[in-house]
Amino acid sequence: MKNTSIIRLAGSIISFLIAGILVIGQTGFAESDTVLQKMQQTKECRNCDLSDVDFSNADIRGVDLTGADLSGADLSSANLTFVKFRDAKLKGANLSNADLTNADLSGADLTNANLSGANLTGATVYGADLTDADLSGAVWTDGIKCQDGSSGGCLK
Repeated sequence: MKNTSIIRLAGSIISFLIAGILVIGQTGFAESDTVLQKMQQTKECRNCDLSDVDFSNADIRGVDLTGADLSGADLSSANLTFVKFRDAKLKGANLSNADLTNADLSGADLTNANLSGANLTGATVYGADLTDADLSGAVWTDGIKCQDGSSGGCLK
């Protein structure tokens, strides 16, 4: 009797683990949605690991993401107004067509980030690393549109 119970329990555990492994690859969107909802409620996610997250078209205005890792994240067309990205890692992030009005990007690493078409009006970029960042068609902090081909800085 004991052996049968142990075998059933082991079988249940193995089935649970296999189901978990199969679901892991499909939970990316659900996890992103859960994190997004929590950030919208608490208005912060300081030093969070949000690398490769998909927040395209999301509304996370006013959230404090100081020190967060958003490397490779998709923030395209997102509402990022008044977001604090101080010292955040945004290497290779897609911020195309995002609204970064009055965002704080002080000390942020935007190396190889795509900021094409983004609105940076009133944003703080002091100390931000824009090495090889694509700023084609972006609206710079002073409200002037960057020329196509702007990379690493805004050509006006």
